[in-house]
Amino acid sequence: MDEIVAVSPAGDARVLVRSNGFLACPRLTGDELAYVEWDRDRMPWDGSQLLVADVRSGAAASQKVVAGGAEESVVQPSWGPDRLLYFVSDRSGWWNLHRLRDGVVEAVAPIEADCAPAPWEGGYQSYGFGGDGTVVLTVSDGFTTELLAVDGEGGRRRLGANLTSVKPYVAVDGDVLTVIGSTPSSPPALWSIDLGAKPGSPAFPVGGPLAEAPLPWTPALPSVEVAAVGERSVRFLLYRPHGGARPVPLLVRAHPGPTDDVPLRLDWTTQFFVSHGFAVAEVLYRGSTGRGRSFRQALHGHWGDYDVEDCAVVADHLRASGVAMPGAVFISGASAGGYTALQAACHPGPFSGATATSAIIDPARWEVSVPTFQRPHAAVLRGPAGAVEPSRVRCPVLVIHGSADTITSAPEAVQFARELAALDSGHASLLLEGGDHYLSAPAHREQALRAELAFYRDVMNRSSS
Repeated sequence: MDEIVAVSPAGDARVLVRSNGFLACPRLTGDELAYVEWDRDRMPWDGSQLLVADVRSGAAASQKVVAGGAEESVVQPSWGPDRLLYFVSDRSGWWNLHRLRDGVVEAVAPIEADCAPAPWEGGYQSYGFGGDGTVVLTVSDGFTTELLAVDGEGGRRRLGANLTSVKPYVAVDGDVLTVIGSTPSSPPALWSIDLGAKPGSPAFPVGGPLAEAPLPWTPALPSVEVAAVGERSVRFLLYRPHGGARPVPLLVRAHPGPTDDVPLRLDWTTQFFVSHGFAVAEVLYRGSTGRGRSFRQALHGHWGDYDVEDCAVVADHLRASGVAMPGAVFISGASAGGYTALQAACHPGPFSGATATSAIIDPARWEVSVPTFQRPHAAVLRGPAGAVEPSRVRCPVLVIHGSADTITSAPEAVQFARELAALDSGHASLLLEGGDHYLSAPAHREQALRAELAFYRDVMNRSSS
């Protein structure tokens, strides 16, 4: 049972809304409470509804659904300065900004792009309001997240064009917009933008130019590439090492989604491998966000199949085009991406080795161990690929796991690694004592990266001997 409660200055609490489903994003103006609700057998990005209730009497009365449903996702409601209710809905097939005016839902800025991410965390705010009524919102294509300003007449202009990635925490104070943004050559930082500046004006790091400290080395910059197979195409970011176009070892990275994207920003893991002579491809596989509802749901019932296919298509494309060195094509992933990497290792194909970090190994077992909120996600994704069995693995695998991981099972990973090692000496494993699911400690991250690099080098040495 979920509840929305009001707490008085004296600490007294009273229940405003009670639900057998999940509740989120309570937004109060006067006596009107807006909030999001969804059933316990689904995720909010698959189906949710926006309700408005009169809380004048203390508890919610005359609750009314104003948007959403089983086939529509509504996220991030907010009351605007014009006292209208704004929210992001994918009723058009894309997460776009809408508002409720006189009981009618209208699109604020229709666009074939997602203007919000999947709501894995509370507190996301992907849009804001300027002092003159301008609406500022994020716009993502799966790689780049831009800032768009929409005036009262519907006119649009891009803000902070020097930023390529913006987190969903938009803050506006009068005419000053502040975001957490980044570029392919700078890590996430606070940036500010003058909403009154000329179109095309850049964002500035908070604290002035000196706040943007130069890197001691030149990072590799990516290109957005497309690999085609039949009528289907797979988009990915490609990073290549400096100094020549000869074939090099290739690392294909499956992001830890599936409902994630491939942000165009400085990524230390990618730069680490590029600095050691690898090309790195980051794949926007089916199931990712930024490409609309149908693309986001394409992986439902096909986890371990379609994501693997997309990563393999990219690897084959780069091998055929002369980017990748034969016998040195690897795949890596963490969490759900670790499951993708392990399933890729079970198929004949382009991969010479795979690294699975904090990986899901058996989706059915994981489904009953994750928090209640996440179980519908595991259920809807799970398909015929099933659990990864050591006997099915066809290439060397490195298993990396933290002993204190509370999201995926460390004992399961240790047992899986032992069974692999009993079958072939080419497999390897690393258990990081005290490591969490995200390998948050710098020492753990360094150990994992060095182990992964050594593993790939060992595989290449074995294949050349």
